[in-house]
Amino acid sequence: MKYKFLIIALLICGAVKAQTLAITPSHLKAAEDVLLASGAGKQLKENMSAMVTQASANVPEDKKPKFIEIMNTFMGKYMNWDLIKDQMAALYVQEFTEKELKDLATFYRSPLGTKLNQKQPALFQKGAAIGQQAVQSHQAELQQMMQEAFKTP
Repeated sequence: MKYKFLIIALLICGAVKAQTLAITPSHLKAAEDVLLASGAGKQLKENMSAMVTQASANVPEDKKPKFIEIMNTFMGKYMNWDLIKDQMAALYVQEFTEKELKDLATFYRSPLGTKLNQKQPALFQKGAAIGQQAVQSHQAELQQMMQEAFKTP
């Protein structure tokens, strides 16, 4: 009986929360404006390029050009801005109020916001390199942990 009450209460809370997240056209427009002001489309393209470059580091030199070509074709087909921008705007609407989105757009259009936009691709690439280096530096330990975890008794 207690569990039924708990489940019903959770469903009611979920329904109330869903109603408060109704997407209005002006809220969605504010989210789209943030994405435009932040240069999200350009950043996506640059980040995808950086990821392909990073991934190609482990590909033999003679196969690298074809690998990059295939990855760019694939990313262009499934990870292009036109395909995901509406989904990204919906994510922002779920996380930020309309006022917050308008404030973010104002920030991204400020000198500091513009500088952040310019620095983001390099920061992303350098951050990815730091992560890759951290994993590579301890790769033997990771392999040991995996072998121990998955060895058959």
